[in-house]
Amino acid sequence: MDLDIEAMESRWRKSWDSTDLYSYKNRADYQSRKFYWIDTPPPTVSGKMHMGHAFSYVHQDIIARYRRMKGYTVFYPWGFDDNGLPTERFTEKSLGIRAEKMPIGEFVAAAEKVSRESEKRLLSSWSRLGISADFRNYYTTVSEPSRRISQRMFLDLVKKDRVYRKEGAIIYCTTCRTAISQIEMKDAIVSTDFVYMRFKTTEGDIIIATTRPEMLGSCVAVFVNPSDKRYSNFIGKEAIVPIYGNKVRIYADESVDMEKGTGAEMVCTFGDQNDLEIWKRYNFDLRIIIKQDGKLDDSGPLNGLAVADGRKKIIELLESSGYIVKKERIKHSINTHERCGTPIEISIGKQWFVKYLDMKEDLISAGRKITWHPDHMRIRYETWVNGLKWDWCISRQRFYGVPFPVWYCNKCGETVYATESMLPVDPRLGNAGMKCTKCGSVDLQPETDIMDTWATSSLSPRLATAKDGLFDKISIMDIRFQGHDIITAWAFTTIVRSLIHDGKVPWENIYISGNVNDPYGQKMSKSKGNVSEPDEFITQFGADAIRFWSSTALPGEDIKIKEQEYVRGKRTVIKLHNATKLVVMLSSGHTGIIMPSPEYSVNRWIVSKLSKLSKSYNEHMENYQIARARSLLDDFFWNVFCDDYLEMIKGRVNSLLQSDKENREIVDAISTARYAMYTILRLYAPFMPYISDEAYHVLTGLPDSSSIHGETIEDLSGIPSYKEAEDEFDYLADVLSRIRAYKSSLKLSLSAPVEKLEIHGKSKKIELHADLLRDVMKITSLDILDAEEISVSVPA
Repeated sequence: MDLDIEAMESRWRKSWDSTDLYSYKNRADYQSRKFYWIDTPPPTVSGKMHMGHAFSYVHQDIIARYRRMKGYTVFYPWGFDDNGLPTERFTEKSLGIRAEKMPIGEFVAAAEKVSRESEKRLLSSWSRLGISADFRNYYTTVSEPSRRISQRMFLDLVKKDRVYRKEGAIIYCTTCRTAISQIEMKDAIVSTDFVYMRFKTTEGDIIIATTRPEMLGSCVAVFVNPSDKRYSNFIGKEAIVPIYGNKVRIYADESVDMEKGTGAEMVCTFGDQNDLEIWKRYNFDLRIIIKQDGKLDDSGPLNGLAVADGRKKIIELLESSGYIVKKERIKHSINTHERCGTPIEISIGKQWFVKYLDMKEDLISAGRKITWHPDHMRIRYETWVNGLKWDWCISRQRFYGVPFPVWYCNKCGETVYATESMLPVDPRLGNAGMKCTKCGSVDLQPETDIMDTWATSSLSPRLATAKDGLFDKISIMDIRFQGHDIITAWAFTTIVRSLIHDGKVPWENIYISGNVNDPYGQKMSKSKGNVSEPDEFITQFGADAIRFWSSTALPGEDIKIKEQEYVRGKRTVIKLHNATKLVVMLSSGHTGIIMPSPEYSVNRWIVSKLSKLSKSYNEHMENYQIARARSLLDDFFWNVFCDDYLEMIKGRVNSLLQSDKENREIVDAISTARYAMYTILRLYAPFMPYISDEAYHVLTGLPDSSSIHGETIEDLSGIPSYKEAEDEFDYLADVLSRIRAYKSSLKLSLSAPVEKLEIHGKSKKIELHADLLRDVMKITSLDILDAEEISVSVPA
């Protein structure tokens, strides 16, 4: 009967769930076992699961399943990131509402309802993929316990003098209308006009090239390099700003790049980071012309226009007035908000910041205490740390998220912090009976900003362990799994918070997954229309096949959507099922499984090969090289066990069984084959959990309440090495391989009979098993000729 993969997977999901198999408390002796702690990335609730999720989350699940089967109590939590702007936008889109037009309490309730519905839908998809996290006890990043933790850790930042509020330069997104941090910036390559403009002076025209002519209304100075002889006569003079007509002074500063553009630059407030640095150094006037909604203001003819439209308009005005010398179309890199892709602006505002610029050396040192998989991802982390220019802005001018536990006294200006017993608290909903700690006034104004989502997600080790009060029992988590695109966000901020609050690194290891690209190697994105969802592939090929595809990549490697890999995975599922059925058929009613002590050479050979496989498999898994472990397992299962061993023994066992004499040779073969099959299934279980459990029950006849995932992956190093048997049957397996290749070259099926065949090779070794070769390869007449090299031909 054909294997119904969808029904099989559904049956085992229900069985696992009914026994609460993946709770870390599932075993009665869980407390006495060594714990293995996983810091799981909580997916957002604001979208569907895509193939990038399936790819990376399978990696952590493979390791979680492997560690369970190595005897660990595995703490593998599940969470959802339902915090902040993504959920706010998702709620608005889902319900057709706007946060700014609703009472804050009503919007929060609506967002929570939308989040719970999304979580229920997403859990079904994650479960279908075979993820073995503890779904019954998942956390969310904006739940009451998470808000309490986040606010308590904010108060700890206050206590440790690691957070401050001040008015100053901020990175601002005009689409999301909030300050953001350097963590949330993303570089993008864009095409734009590089405009060369005339600034008139008493010494003649000075030409300035810029990609942001719309900033002319905020120009406060012109700069040149003091070593640039072209402009030595201009220094100290005044230049007239085109279109606007105001005069600005020309300064000299070593920071000006003489090779960029014309070597002269205008300083505006603020076109870029360089403008900000010079503005700070020279204490220039402040002229902010881009409002929070992204429209130009106090900008003359550009008033009311969006930045891009203002750029187009000013170029037209400059051209018609004769100010443009030339204009080039170029591609250059700009900073954008990673959430929406909007080019960021630099503005001025009062915000909360985590102070960490003075921690760079400690952060580099901390990164080096963690083992990175792969190691080169650590370099990306260090490059980011070394390039930090801003403290971490953690306040956001949005509606949904974790509020700051802060009020401000209207009488004396004191900042008033909630007490820990009040947490979680939302000052926007009232002052909760608070009084000013300085003057005693009850006239308090709430902080209306909310915290950056990373300010809470960076506490994931605490959030995940909060329910059972486990955090204080952990010396260090074993591993964090995540994508390389958020090394500078999630990995970095978690290390920051762990150093500040706990004085240690958060994990021993960090495993970085690559990206999933479409079949043509292009990064998948909604805008390109090439995003694939796992559910459609699972329906077609089964979850085990998708997991098979995922496990072909090494840490940090990108991977393509490859249907042929799904097909290979599905073929492996079917092959495992059929091989198990064959072993059961050969077992002739035997149901036990014991580690064999084989007497016959062919059985000694397979046991010896199995022991070597187990050693290499475990070494790779311990080093998080899951692709290498599975590749070795595939080769052993398909080529050594199925193509060679089972083919070698099945004819002999069937022949002996038909004689109605159960002798030692039969028992030796059956016990060895059953144990080898049992071990293969256990080794495949972390990768392909559904078929492994199905075949395990076919092999053992045990009730569904048992599971292969409760079994142990043993260390087989204690099995003796049967070197003579290995030499003998490795050679025979090579001969079989050459015969198969020869038959394939003649376009014959492997089971097709051959009348005559001539084999060249070490004749004594081949003659020992001539009958076996004739039987396995369906050869009527076999001639064996002595030679050093193995070759196969038809006699002349």
